[in-house]
Amino acid sequence: MKTDGRRAASTAATRHAIIEAGRELLATREWRNFTLEAVATSAGVTRVTVYNQMQSKYGLLDAVLTELSERAGMDQLLTNTSELDAAAARLAIVEQTCRFWHVERDVLRPLFGLAAIDREVAGMLAEREQWRRNQWQRLIDRLVEEAPTIKPFDRPTLLDGVVAVTSFPTYDALGDLADDPAAAAKVINHLVISLTG
Repeated sequence: MKTDGRRAASTAATRHAIIEAGRELLATREWRNFTLEAVATSAGVTRVTVYNQMQSKYGLLDAVLTELSERAGMDQLLTNTSELDAAAARLAIVEQTCRFWHVERDVLRPLFGLAAIDREVAGMLAEREQWRRNQWQRLIDRLVEEAPTIKPFDRPTLLDGVVAVTSFPTYDALGDLADDPAAAAKVINHLVISLTG
């Protein structure tokens, strides 16, 4: 049993090293240099080990994006703000999202650009955007419940607007302001409030 525990811990440590190496390469190199070989070298493991863990370059990218999202709590935004009223939750979600966009900007910027020409990358980002959209849908439902007079648009239009103004491309388009996630969050929160009331 102890051997199984050590083996599992070793496998988890190897996976973590691979994901960290993948994140670093995404942030510092061009996409064509994001290869299983390069990640293996950076992580100090063999290409076969990376392949066995991730199956492909896209499997590795998916693992990196999942790890970054989970580490930042992006999959738990609603759970983490459930004790707050909807307006306070809205602010907290915008602030946490801006911190995530800021910290991972070097990884996300090239990926969002690459999504225009790479269907696999576009699909992975679209899947994560759908998760984000679902969370905003549930929060908007709460906002409307708590203050039913706030909705200036029908809910699908309102949701489209909120998802757009809280997206990474919008954050990144703030230029120098995006170097300060707290300042960017104030601007984006203002935009979200202008939509939701």
